[in-house]
Amino acid sequence: MARHGGPLGSPSPRKRKDRADAAQTPGKSGTPGRGAGALAGSPMQGSPGAGPSTAPAASVETWQRCCGVLREAVVDAGSAAAALVPLRPSLRRTKDDLVRVLDEAVTSTNGNAALLVLGPQGTGKTLVVERALQEVCARHNGALSASLSLSAAAAAAAAAAAAAASTTAAVLDAPSTSATAAGNASAASVAASVRNVGVVRLNGLLQPDERTAFQEVARQLCRDFGQRFVKSASFDENLVFLKGMLHALYKCLKKVVFVVDEFQQYAKKGKQQMLYYLLDMLQDSKIQAAVIGISAAHNVAEDLEKRVLSRVGRRRVIVTFPARDEDVLTGAAPGGSSPGGSAAARSPGGSNTTATAAGGAATAATDSYEGLLRDMLALHPGMAALALGQGQGQGAASAAAEEHNAALLAALHSPRVKEDVARLEAIGSPPQHLALVAEAALAAWGADLAAAEAAAAGTRAAAAVPLGASHLLTGLRGVVHAPERALVEAVSGLPVLALVLLVAAHRLQRKGQPMCNFEMVWDEYRSIQGQRGAITFTKEAAAAAWQSLPLCGLAHYSDAHLETRGRDLSYAGVVLLLGSSELDAGLREHPHCPDAVTRFHMQEI
Repeated sequence: MARHGGPLGSPSPRKRKDRADAAQTPGKSGTPGRGAGALAGSPMQGSPGAGPSTAPAASVETWQRCCGVLREAVVDAGSAAAALVPLRPSLRRTKDDLVRVLDEAVTSTNGNAALLVLGPQGTGKTLVVERALQEVCARHNGALSASLSLSAAAAAAAAAAAAAASTTAAVLDAPSTSATAAGNASAASVAASVRNVGVVRLNGLLQPDERTAFQEVARQLCRDFGQRFVKSASFDENLVFLKGMLHALYKCLKKVVFVVDEFQQYAKKGKQQMLYYLLDMLQDSKIQAAVIGISAAHNVAEDLEKRVLSRVGRRRVIVTFPARDEDVLTGAAPGGSSPGGSAAARSPGGSNTTATAAGGAATAATDSYEGLLRDMLALHPGMAALALGQGQGQGAASAAAEEHNAALLAALHSPRVKEDVARLEAIGSPPQHLALVAEAALAAWGADLAAAEAAAAGTRAAAAVPLGASHLLTGLRGVVHAPERALVEAVSGLPVLALVLLVAAHRLQRKGQPMCNFEMVWDEYRSIQGQRGAITFTKEAAAAAWQSLPLCGLAHYSDAHLETRGRDLSYAGVVLLLGSSELDAGLREHPHCPDAVTRFHMQEI
C-alpha cells in the first residue's frame, strides 16, 4: 500500500551536536533580500538626511535598468522588487489585522483560526494574504525557534516521530512505516529545525475535488518538512497522513497555515467534504493550524452546509476598492459602510469581524486611484539600488529615485492624465486594471528608451527620457477607452431575449428612470407585445435573461452587497453602464437583431 514517509524522524546524538554547532554560526538565519527599512518612508521621498543631490542627470542605461525593475515589480508579485512596493493604506490595515490573527494562531497553544477574505475580483485579496504570510513566516521561521532550545526541539521531534509513525502504521497496517521514518530522519530533522510555520496553498480551480486537493496538501507538506511524497496514495491514505503529520507538528511546536483560494468552488460541491475534513481538524486540541479562505463571492457563506459554516465561524475580512474623491471629502469608507457604522465591516450574522479595507479622510487621499498608480510606478526606497547594483553607490541611486519620482509626480498632475484616472474611478475599475495601465506605460517608456539608445548609436551620452505624461496616457488609453468598444461587442453578442430587455431598460432611462428593476422592464416590454411582429416569451425566461446583463458588464446592481443580504433580484435596482451611442452601434453590429427590436428602440418615448 502506497504511503508517505513518517512525519518526523529522530536525529542521532551526533547529528544533534552538529546542528548545535551550526546554529551557533552567525549570519545564516533570516530572510535574504529583505531590508528592515525597505517599506519605510514615503514612496515619493528620498532617504532621510540625504540632502539635495548633486549627481548628474541619469543616463539612458540608468533609466532602462529602473524601468526593468519597475516592470518586474508590476508583473511578478513574488519578486524582490515587488516586496519593496508598499500596500495602499486600506490593505496595510487589513494586513496588520491578518498578521495579528495568524500570530495568535501560531504562538498560542490552542489558537486555531478560520476566516474568509472576501471582496471583488482584482482588489488585492490574494496580495494582502501573501504579504501577511510573508511577515509571519519571516518572524517565526529561522534556524531555531527562540522559545525552544536545541535539546528540547530534538526531544520533541523524536517523540513526535515515534507517535506519528505508530499511528500511521496502526491505521494503514504498514509495519515498515517506522523504517521509512527512520530513513527520512536526516532530511526531516533539518527541515523541521528551520521551518516553524508551513504554508499550504490550494485553489478551487486547480484542485477541484477532494482527492486532488488532499494529494496537493500532502505534497506541499512533504516538501516543506522534508518527507517522501508518494503520488499514488489514495484519498484515505492522504487524509490519515495529514492528521498524523499535524499531530506530530503540534508536538514539535510547529504550525501550518492553509490558504484556500477560489473558496466558492469548494462551497458549490454537494457534500463539501474537502472543507469539512479540513476545518474539522481545527477542532482537535492536538492540532494547531489556521485556514484562510479567499473568495470573490460575498454570499459564499450562504452556500455552506451547517456543519461547515459552524466551523468557519463569523470572522470575515472585506477588501474593497480604493477610495474615490467624494469618499475623501466626506470621510466615507472606500467600500461604502452603513450609516452610523464603524470602519470595520460586519458580517451578515455577527459582529466578530476582523477588519476591512476602510479608511477615513486622513489617509484616504493616498488610497485613491491616483495614489495607487503612483505607488505602482514610483521608485521606492531600495528599488533604485536594486536596479543599479551596489557598485553605483547610494548617492547615485537616491538621485535617480528622486529624479524619477519628481517626473512621475508631474506626469500624474497632467490634466489629461487626471481626467482619464477620474474616468477609471467613475466606471469602477478594480486595482488590477491599474496594474495593466502601469505595465503598458512602462512598456511605452521602455520603447522610447530603446529608440533613444539606438539614435545615439549606443553611446552613454544619449538624451535621457524620463517617464512622462505621454507614457501614462498610452497605458490609460488601452484601459479607459477600451471598455467603450467592449460594450459595443457585448451588445452585439447578446441573445435576442436579453437584447429586448436591454432596449426596454434603456427606454426607461430615456424616460427619466436612471435606475430600474426587472418588474419595471417587464412592464415596458409588455407595452409592445400587441404590436405586429413583437417577440413573445415567458416571464420566467425573461427573468433569467435579465440577470445575465450584470454578468456581461452592461449593467450593475445599485446595492453592491445585494446577494449577501438575500434580496429578490427581480426587485433589485439596476443601473445601465452604456449610453445611446454604444447601444446604437451594438444593435447595428448584432448579426441577428430582429426588426421588431430596432423599431422598439427607435419608437418615440
